Amino acid sequence: MCLRSQWVSARRTRHRCSPHRGATSVELALVSVPMFLFLFASIEFGRVQMAIGALEEAARSGCRVATLKNNTAADVKAAIAPIADGYGISKYSVEIKPTVLDSVPQWDPITVRVSASLADVSWLPIPEYFAKKKYTAACVFPREADLEL
Repeated sequence: MCLRSQWVSARRTRHRCSPHRGATSVELALVSVPMFLFLFASIEFGRVQMAIGALEEAARSGCRVATLKNNTAADVKAAIAPIADGYGISKYSVEIKPTVLDSVPQWDPITVRVSASLADVSWLPIPEYFAKKKYTAACVFPREADLEL
């Protein structure tokens, strides 16, 4: 007859001598590293795609403002700033062609480009190759017609 204390002691001894002891920990260590790499890469890819969409929307918004009469480059930049800031893009550049908006004839194209470096958009440190890359969103609209009354 086996007493309970002897049975528990025998069970613990068998468990300690098992050839598979620690296999779960090793499997977790091997699987968790690629899993977390994939998770963070997916989050970062989504963040970059969101920033690209934000830059495109900022370029469209700035171009809409630029096509209206009596607006200046400062008005265009003021229209772009809330969109870029809303998505957490603090470092960006704006290029407007032609530079003087008042001299643009009716129906001539106006181009607004908004650029940002991928290093400034990313939350995680990125490799040197991608840090030098810039994304530029551009929008071209014709100058609006004068209202005739």
